[in-house]
Amino acid sequence: MPLVMLEPTLIYLVVFTIGLVLERSGVTWSQTTMVNRRNYDSSVNVTAVIEQLLTGYDNRLRPNFGGPHLPVDMEVEIASFDTISEVNMDYTLTLYLTQYWVDTRLRYDYFFEAPGDFMTLPGDFAERIWVPDTFFANDKNSFLHEVTEENKRVRLYGNGSIEYGMRFTTTLACMMDLHNYPLDTQNCTVEIESYGYTMSDVEIFWKKERDSVKGVYNVQLPQFDIMNFDTQVTVESLSTGLNYFFSQNLSPN
Repeated sequence: MPLVMLEPTLIYLVVFTIGLVLERSGVTWSQTTMVNRRNYDSSVNVTAVIEQLLTGYDNRLRPNFGGPHLPVDMEVEIASFDTISEVNMDYTLTLYLTQYWVDTRLRYDYFFEAPGDFMTLPGDFAERIWVPDTFFANDKNSFLHEVTEENKRVRLYGNGSIEYGMRFTTTLACMMDLHNYPLDTQNCTVEIESYGYTMSDVEIFWKKERDSVKGVYNVQLPQFDIMNFDTQVTVESLSTGLNYFFSQNLSPN
């Protein structure tokens, strides 16, 4: 059967790189100030306000659909390095991923001001709104923590800014060069990208560049030292067709 070739599409690929040394001894959103601030009115029916915001809301469409691309900012905090396997060429992390974007369809400061300027909503609220289709390109297996509740939250600000956080454990591929084993240094990556959106729809950024990755030097490993880490942004051109996949790295402008 002939292959069907499609036109290349550009997708932002966000990567932070962690360098490990092996010793064996014996990781554009803004919280704007609301105009005409009002004190929180406890008589406001917040449930009714939320339902009104969601009336006619289509979570299949990204914010500003048909307009300029949507900036999505990222932050990563590493909770623990769980395992590193030279045999399987992978490593396992538990981390917090927080994504930031603005959806003016959910702006509520016209109605009232929430205590602390935001509302914290449970993770299942994310099923009712548009969220980025973020995935880990080098992921082998992942799971979201669910004790005592599903470890997701949505923080909604009055101007429509959204802070979407989750805690999960992921096993990521890391192609290791073991020629100098056991005195080798390995570079392992966490590769984050949008699964389906092109750059004309969604662009992913590090919220504070290198400072967007936290907790790297707080974790401890019995046989490894973390020497350094860095954040990178890479543009990829992807061509897809029937039983065909091609990837080529391009330098961003």
